[in-house]
Amino acid sequence: MLPDLRPEVDRLTDRLRSEGWASHVSVEWLAVSWDKLAATVAEYTGTVDEYTNDLTSRDALEEVLGWASRPLAAALSVPLGLADERFIAATIDDGGVAVSQYFRIGTRWWWRRRPTSGQLADYLDRP
Repeated sequence: MLPDLRPEVDRLTDRLRSEGWASHVSVEWLAVSWDKLAATVAEYTGTVDEYTNDLTSRDALEEVLGWASRPLAAALSVPLGLADERFIAATIDDGGVAVSQYFRIGTRWWWRRRPTSGQLADYLDRP
């Protein structure tokens, strides 16, 4: 992150917390969490509850992008776009059918996707 954007990142982290996000959540934590999910979703070993919790990190990042200045949004958008591409490549859009059996899903595109392989995909494929 560019050093001159640090004060804004800190303000947005404070805003996340004031909006009810957990005390450990920061802009950086969200970006790392989404990147990690995108990198590992093809072999996801967590439960569907953990998966839906992980998807909320992308919800929060979308909020941050909406609050951010243009320079910060641009700085966040490049790595976020790369993580989004990896996530899309390792998931399939099923309209949210599989995940919505276990969780009230959001309307954003990542909520309509589920892993194509791995333990969670196998679990979601069960009748």
